[in-house]
Amino acid sequence: MKKITPTIRQMSPEETRANNLVNAGRVLEYEGTVIPLSAGRGDRIYVYTESTVIYVLNINHSFEYIGFAVYDVVSGEEYDSLFVCNSWELYEYLGILWDELPPETIVKTFRACFM
Repeated sequence: MKKITPTIRQMSPEETRANNLVNAGRVLEYEGTVIPLSAGRGDRIYVYTESTVIYVLNINHSFEYIGFAVYDVVSGEEYDSLFVCNSWELYEYLGILWDELPPETIVKTFRACFM
């Protein structure tokens, strides 16, 4: 698994409408693939690639939630996703010190949920 730094930008008004959103979301661009993200403006976004997939992890410490999604590296199709949005779920998946874990450890833990 390799950490990558793709372009992440705000959606254009056209992209916002095409994705049926009220507020502009974010878009990840990597090697010609464009992927609309389910990430808030205050989220920290970490992106990793492995074989034919892209893993996107978004963490918001203020609101205590984590989003994780797996995408096809070529088509951008979402294979699977996970959204953990309260403290007891975070503790259950990652332990009480979840907010001190490195992003790569969280990705590996969530990736195992889909195998």
